Amino acid sequence: MQKEIVSAPGNTPIDRIYAMTIVIRSFKGRKHVEVHLFRSDIPEEERQDTNLLRCIDTDYEKQKLSPDLTGTLEDTKEMILESFTKEERDMIIGYLEERYQTRLEGIFAAPLSFPVPQGTMPLASIPEGKSMGFIKFDKVHEYPLPFNFRGFYDLDQHEPNVI
Repeated sequence: MQKEIVSAPGNTPIDRIYAMTIVIRSFKGRKHVEVHLFRSDIPEEERQDTNLLRCIDTDYEKQKLSPDLTGTLEDTKEMILESFTKEERDMIIGYLEERYQTRLEGIFAAPLSFPVPQGTMPLASIPEGKSMGFIKFDKVHEYPLPFNFRGFYDLDQHEPNVI
């Protein structure tokens, strides 16, 4: 299994900085499925962190030029809060390596690039559909971590398994 972990620089405005992705060998009839992980139970006290604003590029003119930036300032805060701390990242890696090692092709983690453009939407806001959905790791039997995380996938982005 491939594992790429990029460390964050020492001068980040908040601790919640890591974005994570896994690649599942075979999932729901598709191969090499990318799953974007996110924290699904954000502590209320973190939502009030005033340092979050330092992490967001609030230049409205830039936002108008990017049609994909449709979220509000609150959406962008939520997207940042979906990322993981270093400690959470390490716990997730340990959990995935222990429980899913034979099913995964890779685990990838890297720090967010700050400032995040205002209008960036959180993964949790994406509606589930025919090909898009969420893996609810926290609902798995005997889930051991002290926080919840989920994974977003889009099956249409991946080739079908060929028998």
